[in-house]
Amino acid sequence: MTAIDFNALKARTLGSGNDEEAVTVNTRALIDKVLARYSGEWTVLRELLQNAADASATNVTIKFETLPSTSVPAPTQLDPSASIKHVIAHHTLKRLVLTNNGTPFSPNDWARLKRIAEGNPDETKIGAFGVGFYSVFSDCEEPFVSSGSEAIAFYWKENALFTRRLKLDESDSSPNTNFVLDYRNTTSPIPALMPLCQFLASALTFVGLESVELWLDGWKLLHLRKKVAPSVSIEIPKNVETRTSEGLMKVSNVIREVAQMDASLMEAVSWKSPANTSRFDSSRHHDPTASLKSFFSRLTGSSSSSNSAKPSNSDKADPQKAKEDLAITKTSSVFLHISTATIKTFASQSFSNELERATKKPPPKSTTLAILTSSYDLAEASKNEVSKDADIFASVLPSRSGRIFIGFPTHQTTGLNAHISAPSVIPTVERESIDLNARWVRTWNLELLRAAGIVCRIAFSAEMLSLNNRIQSGVNNPGRSKIRKEDIAGVLPEAVHTVNQFVFRESTPISHVGQAIEDSFWTCSKYATIEVLSTCGILPCHNVRVAPKDLSFMDSIPAIPEELMTGSRDFVKRLTDLGLVTDITVSDIMEELESSPLTSKQLEELLSWVTKKAVAGDIDISVVRGLLRAAVANDEGPDGNPSRVIVLSDVNSFINPNKIPVELPMPPFVMPFRYTKNLSRSSLESLGWHELQIDAWITWLVQNAKNRSSLPPEQDITQTPSFAAHVLPVLSKQWDSFGVPTKTTIVELLRNSTVIPTKSGMRKPPETYFPSVRLFDDLPIVTGLNNVKEKFLATLGVRKTVELNVIFERLLNSSEDSVDEKGAPRKKWSHVDLIKYLASVQSDIPREDIQKLKQANICTAEASARSKTEAVRYKVSDLFVPDELLRDLELPLLYWPGRYYPTGPEGRFLTLLGLKSFPSAMELIQLIAWAASVDNTKLRDKAMTYFITNHVALKYAEFDSSKVNIPYLPIEGQNKLSTPSHCFTDNGATIFGFDLLRKDLHPHALKFGVSQHPSLSECLKLLVAKPPSSKKEAQTLFEYFARRLGEINSATAERIGQTRIVPVIRNASSSEKSSSIDHITPRECYLGESEDYGNIFDFVDFGQEANRFLESCGAKREPTKVEVAKMLVKEPARVSSKLQNPDKYLNLLRSLAESIPQLRKHRDLFKEMKAAPFLLASKELPSKPAPPKTDEQLLEMDDETYEDETQGIKEWQLAKARDAIIVDDYASFSLFKQNILAAPQEELLEDLYVALGTPCLSELVEEQARCGALAFDQRLATKLQKQIYERSRLFLHDMPREMIKHDTKWLEKHLSVQVVQSISLRRLLKGRNASHVEKRSAVVMPSRGSWVLSICAGPPDLYQISQALVHLILNRPKLHSTLTLEMLLKTDLLELRARGYNVERILRQKAAEARMAESKRQQQLEEELKQIQEKEVAWRKEQQSEPDDRGKQLSMPGVFPELSPPHTRSSTDETSLEIASTRAKSGGLFSDLTRRFGLEDYARSNNAIQSAIQGIRDRAQQPLPLPTSSDLPPPFCTANEAGSTRESKPQTITSPHALQSNLMSAIQACRPHGSSTLYSRGERNKVMETKSYCDEQPCHDLVFAADTNSGIRIFVTKTVADRSAFLLENSVSLNAFASILTDCASVFSVRLNSVSIFYDPAGKTIAFNSQGSIFCNYLYFQQLHQPQMVQGGVNCRDEPLVYWWVIFCHELAHNLVADHSSDHSFYTEGFVTQYFPRVARKMAEYAAVPGAASTPSPGLSSPPPN
Repeated sequence: MTAIDFNALKARTLGSGNDEEAVTVNTRALIDKVLARYSGEWTVLRELLQNAADASATNVTIKFETLPSTSVPAPTQLDPSASIKHVIAHHTLKRLVLTNNGTPFSPNDWARLKRIAEGNPDETKIGAFGVGFYSVFSDCEEPFVSSGSEAIAFYWKENALFTRRLKLDESDSSPNTNFVLDYRNTTSPIPALMPLCQFLASALTFVGLESVELWLDGWKLLHLRKKVAPSVSIEIPKNVETRTSEGLMKVSNVIREVAQMDASLMEAVSWKSPANTSRFDSSRHHDPTASLKSFFSRLTGSSSSSNSAKPSNSDKADPQKAKEDLAITKTSSVFLHISTATIKTFASQSFSNELERATKKPPPKSTTLAILTSSYDLAEASKNEVSKDADIFASVLPSRSGRIFIGFPTHQTTGLNAHISAPSVIPTVERESIDLNARWVRTWNLELLRAAGIVCRIAFSAEMLSLNNRIQSGVNNPGRSKIRKEDIAGVLPEAVHTVNQFVFRESTPISHVGQAIEDSFWTCSKYATIEVLSTCGILPCHNVRVAPKDLSFMDSIPAIPEELMTGSRDFVKRLTDLGLVTDITVSDIMEELESSPLTSKQLEELLSWVTKKAVAGDIDISVVRGLLRAAVANDEGPDGNPSRVIVLSDVNSFINPNKIPVELPMPPFVMPFRYTKNLSRSSLESLGWHELQIDAWITWLVQNAKNRSSLPPEQDITQTPSFAAHVLPVLSKQWDSFGVPTKTTIVELLRNSTVIPTKSGMRKPPETYFPSVRLFDDLPIVTGLNNVKEKFLATLGVRKTVELNVIFERLLNSSEDSVDEKGAPRKKWSHVDLIKYLASVQSDIPREDIQKLKQANICTAEASARSKTEAVRYKVSDLFVPDELLRDLELPLLYWPGRYYPTGPEGRFLTLLGLKSFPSAMELIQLIAWAASVDNTKLRDKAMTYFITNHVALKYAEFDSSKVNIPYLPIEGQNKLSTPSHCFTDNGATIFGFDLLRKDLHPHALKFGVSQHPSLSECLKLLVAKPPSSKKEAQTLFEYFARRLGEINSATAERIGQTRIVPVIRNASSSEKSSSIDHITPRECYLGESEDYGNIFDFVDFGQEANRFLESCGAKREPTKVEVAKMLVKEPARVSSKLQNPDKYLNLLRSLAESIPQLRKHRDLFKEMKAAPFLLASKELPSKPAPPKTDEQLLEMDDETYEDETQGIKEWQLAKARDAIIVDDYASFSLFKQNILAAPQEELLEDLYVALGTPCLSELVEEQARCGALAFDQRLATKLQKQIYERSRLFLHDMPREMIKHDTKWLEKHLSVQVVQSISLRRLLKGRNASHVEKRSAVVMPSRGSWVLSICAGPPDLYQISQALVHLILNRPKLHSTLTLEMLLKTDLLELRARGYNVERILRQKAAEARMAESKRQQQLEEELKQIQEKEVAWRKEQQSEPDDRGKQLSMPGVFPELSPPHTRSSTDETSLEIASTRAKSGGLFSDLTRRFGLEDYARSNNAIQSAIQGIRDRAQQPLPLPTSSDLPPPFCTANEAGSTRESKPQTITSPHALQSNLMSAIQACRPHGSSTLYSRGERNKVMETKSYCDEQPCHDLVFAADTNSGIRIFVTKTVADRSAFLLENSVSLNAFASILTDCASVFSVRLNSVSIFYDPAGKTIAFNSQGSIFCNYLYFQQLHQPQMVQGGVNCRDEPLVYWWVIFCHELAHNLVADHSSDHSFYTEGFVTQYFPRVARKMAEYAAVPGAASTPSPGLSSPPPN
């Protein structure tokens, strides 16, 4: 569907020239359906009151005139209440008259009054649409208006509204404006008066009217008056952004004023008549709670009727209320708080235009916007005034939700407890909602709403400022400036009231209105802050926090009061949601804690709060520590005065009263118990505090005992016995529960302090004694510690025994004048008495005293030879027990008179003090050494015998005697002593200068710490320091080390192997005298002898044992290949001179060549091998020309002698790898051998040279070939190229991959062969300035990314061809490589197979190609056979269905016969069968090739097809049932019998399928000609059918000449002298002829090897059939068709194809009939008829693809010359 151009269509319509037609309006329908159908209540009054306000009226009077009831009579009594009740209940409305004292109508006003949609053009007025007045038509049919001196009346004519104006007389004129509205229907009841009065009260709120009166007939029901106090300007806070978000409006100034509204109303207004009760109730605010209550009350079964009936019952019960006077008037007042803002607008011109288009007047430059709220005091006053009559002002006060006023209240709520008057807001047409749909109007209205939000924010700030002033005025007392919580208590209710007025809720019906006001209220601040009442006064919200109740101790942090939190939840939630007020943070608490110290009560609250938060996981330990670091508290005493300052950062412990009494003094780092007694242990530990431990407490008591700032004297544990007696029981009571560290700490602390009260005063524990010690009377005995455990005191060191110093002083004093305290001489004690006393009190002796006794010299020894005196005192540990064996050893024995009991109390005590029972090993050794030093041999031997005898019993074996450095051991053969480390038991130790232990002590050598051998490291150190200087010395040393091979580890062997310790003799000359000794490392020498390496490496032989040691240290039997390589690289000239024979040097190189992979692993060595001149290379020097030899001499010389004389001199040189050349091109080598250094021509050595970077000769020889012109005949190139591809596979078979440069696949892609006239090759030897030029018959050269093998015309030189190819195929060709490739190229495949080559793959490939072609041909034959069988079945059905008609048909003369003559059929069939059988049995070369190529299956399949064909023919020969039959064929009409009449006889009809099967049999009879010659003698047979026809068969004598590209063979007669010239001249035509014959053969599916071309210039035969092979004469093609095909064209092949196709039909018929008889013609015509469609398709292919008719490229393959 095509797109319509509506613009063009509109232009055509407007320009059509037809009559214009105005749009008409049905005025009545417009007014009734649209203009008068307002959804709001009191719309008429609203519109008329708004018009009065626009006219600047101050007073409005509304009067309802009624009609009396026609059914209910008026009351007869003169009771005003009854009368007004009757009027309200039963009268109906007649007329409404509304009068205002505003400006009379102007002419424009009169004009606009009668025009619909032409509103007030004054932009400061509310009217905009011009349709408000027409709301009067909702109740009035024909309104009447009078104003000033004019009046106007509206009346209808059918559906048209008309007006008439009247100029009033002066008597009728009035300054007022009157609207007289007669009700259309006079049956309307009196409206509900209370809702009407409430509407009038709310209407008076924002309009400019001052008074409104409501009359009902003559009753003045209501009189509303409004008074406004002088306004006060409000300062706009600096942080308030007064411009709206889109910049369209800006609040310029705000004033505040208080208005008072008084109401005088009759009681009748509140009276509910039965007629208007429902309307009255419905007009009230709907209370969903009451509805739900009534609903659920019904569900629960409670009686709602009884509840609702209660008021009526009460009315009946109260007779005074029943007689209420409805005519009386009551008054009430309400106070309003109004904030009026002046709004300046900044509308752009485009915006103004769009808005003017929508409202028909431009936007005002300035407008007003008022916010009505009820302040707390005014609201309270209003409540008191109207508590009983609050209904009249129910909609005036915004008690639940304020409304938007557009002059009058709309249905739209504000969302907060404030009315908003926005006269410039553009409403919908019915003025009940704000228009937020139209684009430009929506933008204007939203900006006005945002301005309203800004004004609300300014009003809120003003209220907060007023509260703050009141708070500040109450705090201005001298001496106090901070506001406290009690200071704000007076303003809290007012603050809650003020805040609740600005709590935003969802506005209805459009929620977006309230959202816009709220967003502007909260976002108009420049700094995202708002004033909030806190516990510290009115502050910005970012300084105020929301504090939980349990943070009462932080009363100085400004927080939202709890009353405000509960009374204004929504406002506080909004503050927190917006992020303006946050919860109190730890940082706030820290700041407060740092600012002032805490009281005791606050400290308790702080600890309670912190522990609670820490246990709950609300704060982590780092925060807890921060709080404690910041807190400082005053600890108050019992009198309430601060006693000390508690720094919480220093506190880390708390008291457990179960362990430490709380009345005892505590360290300052412990929190007093009265602050922690109400907290659990886990709570205190959450503060990071731990329980005060006893050790820490007692440490503080002791360390601060003298510190009077911490402890008073009465609490000094070191001076006050009573305090110590109070503290020590605390320790004693818990002593068993203490751990070892705690006990140790307490003991160490108290042991050195005077904490024990005694009868001698305060003493240290070790200086005091238990009361049980009574040895002396003046000892300090412990007193006053009744509740202290003895165990505890003993641990502290309180003694149960007398101190040793006292004993030594008083009991062992040797002075004669020693007296006691009474002056009596003291008894002298011996050491025996002392030991007995101490043994008796052993258990009470302190450990320290035991140690003193061990160190004291208190005992004497027996007299002996070594000790002659008894007066000397010894330590107990220096003496031995009295024993006879020990006495023989002359040791110091304890003097003990009487018998000594080792197991008695004294013996055990002496053992404890260290008395020895036997000498130690070291003491015995010292005794032996001393005895030897004084030549006391007897004592020495006793001591040694004692040592040996008790070696195990006395655990002398545990003593390491080898470390003794005192010489005490006797030496073999010498009168001296030695240490265990310097004497050994093996004789070999003497080699190194060590001593040999005396022979008789060898069995006990280990007991004395003597080893068999010196340490191996010491021996090796001596060996290295002084290596052997002779072979004998070396043999002795090495044999010794060989005995210790088990001790030599791999690291030691490695170190020895690198040390020069092996002596070798260096012969400087032939004289022995000039020889010198040199030392080499074991790794550098080789063991035994070597013929190959003996001259170049150091070989040594020190005997089998010594050699074994050297071999373990790295010596080898012969050098490794790596070592040989290093030697050759390092000293090639020396090695060469030592060997003095190139063959020996080559043997070394051969050994390296065998280890190339191993040498490559040593990268540095291999790199040196590449650069070192150590490789042998030879250079051929020309030999002098020998004298000529006679023939006899040449015959007598053998081959070796001849080569020696003809070969040049070979000079060997040491060369670097890059300087030698590998001979891989023997032809080039023979030319340049005198210019190069040739590497040895051995494959193994060549691998080494190549690995080291030796270049090949073929890389250095640059060949520059110059080829002659291309030969015209490229058949040889094609055949050779194919042969190279075939034989290269055989050549590369089983050859290593690394030797192959390019494989057969690469050759097939990149190698081509061409025949050229001549080839000249110039060879250049790079870098040698040598060249050579020669004639070649083959060369390979690169050409554009591929390679071309050029050969000379004529018989190919396969050797030079192979010589050129091997360098392309192989990496490093050998001489035999060329010979091998030459042999493969010249030898037949069958002969190669006989020689053992694997040629099956090539033969299989040839067979596969033949099989593919044969398979395609067989498939085509099978399809034809299937068609024949289908035709046979159809034909036989047809013949059986009409036997009679067929028998009656006669042959029509002149048409092609469809049956063979009967007299020839049998002979023909027999002949065909004989031919077939003969050919089946025939063998020959072709049948052999058939078997080789795997075509026996195809032969068998052909036999199957032949059998199927024969079956069809047999079935066709079976006659069908005819009435008569005859075997005689219909005779041909001859000239003599043309006019005679013959009798027609029914004949047997040959079926089409039988004919087709015969034709297929003829095609199958085609056979390839398997010989290279053909000879047949000519025959001439006389045809009996036609006397004048002679069948002549010429003779043929042909010989094979070549093969065409398509595989058709070419024969020529032997009379053709130059066959090659003939082929060269006619190659193009012969290939064209072959392509025609190929197409002909494809028509019949004849194999191409059954078709041949022959050339007989003298013969007259076009073609002939020789035993199934078809031969076509090229002579006829050359004369008839060659010119046409040479010229080309679209149809150039059509005529040759048809011509030779007919020849094929003729020759194929000879496969059935040998002679040119009528049968032959019959079958020839059958071929033409059967296969003509195929020829037609072939010609169509020529026409469709013109390129297919092009002549093939020349290329014939000639046989090799014999």
